[in-house]
Amino acid sequence: MESRPYITVATVTPQAFTAKVQAPARVEFRSKALSTVGAIVAGRLGKINVQVGDRVKAGTALAALDSSEAAQMRADLARAKAELQRAEDRARRQAIMQKSGVGLEVERTEAEIQLRQARADYERSAQAMRLLGNGAGQSIVLRAPVDGAVLRVNASIGAAVEAGAVLFELGEPGVLWVVADVFDSDLPLIEKGAKAMVQTSTLSGPVSGRVAAVSAAMQTDLRRGEVYIELDDANLILKPGMFARASIEAAGPHRIVLPTTAVLIKDQKQTVVYVETAEGVFEPRNVTVGQARDGLVPVLEGIGEGERVVTSGTLLLDSAAAMLL
Repeated sequence: MESRPYITVATVTPQAFTAKVQAPARVEFRSKALSTVGAIVAGRLGKINVQVGDRVKAGTALAALDSSEAAQMRADLARAKAELQRAEDRARRQAIMQKSGVGLEVERTEAEIQLRQARADYERSAQAMRLLGNGAGQSIVLRAPVDGAVLRVNASIGAAVEAGAVLFELGEPGVLWVVADVFDSDLPLIEKGAKAMVQTSTLSGPVSGRVAAVSAAMQTDLRRGEVYIELDDANLILKPGMFARASIEAAGPHRIVLPTTAVLIKDQKQTVVYVETAEGVFEPRNVTVGQARDGLVPVLEGIGEGERVVTSGTLLLDSAAAMLL
């Protein structure tokens, strides 16, 4: 470290930076622990067999839906099946005639084309019926896709529903995790497996957990990313939607760490440090930094080991800077 009048310059080297990232959080179902059941076609609910809180097995009939569209789809399937059988018979007959020398090649080719078309039409109708589910006529039986508890019923008997409407939500109440909304500048400091402490208003004290995953997607309006925390105690009384506060250990690899007096903010969006490139010659360098703590800030991008950085008196070199970090 060297000093000049009012300016201090230091050669930077990576060092351990252990800190805690604080972030607001919420309790949510894990993605694989929540399932929805909806209406494939429009119709009217004729029967509901479950209520909120009921435990169901996969395949349990949850409700019956009456739909004229379902009746039409079943009729279309029956017609497509009959047409496929006729096309198969014709193609078979033309093949036999061609082999016997009494059929025309053009008729056999036409029969094969019609068979391919009929088979495609039948497969399309059959696929639609598989999505529709079982039942007869205009009745559709809505069944649970997984084992779990009924968390929400979004309709009542006799109600008209649109295609795509979510009618039931199923889940496993105990399969929860905590989702923390972490600032983008702190995300690089958080790694899978990092220890975390979580506090909610319903718990007497903080509980421990570990980071299970860090989302690659960002909430662009808030500049935050989601960090998923698995709690060590799976038997805690928590409910989806509860608000929480997370404290996550950010003890990552060795990093360049600077005092906050080295970092300037320009135009309310640029973060800059000054690097000495020659004796008494300084250049501004845009950097990406993490969250400042205890007067220190980790530098994530922009400068490397061995470079000489102005650590104090930076404002004297840049009169356009608005403030220090």
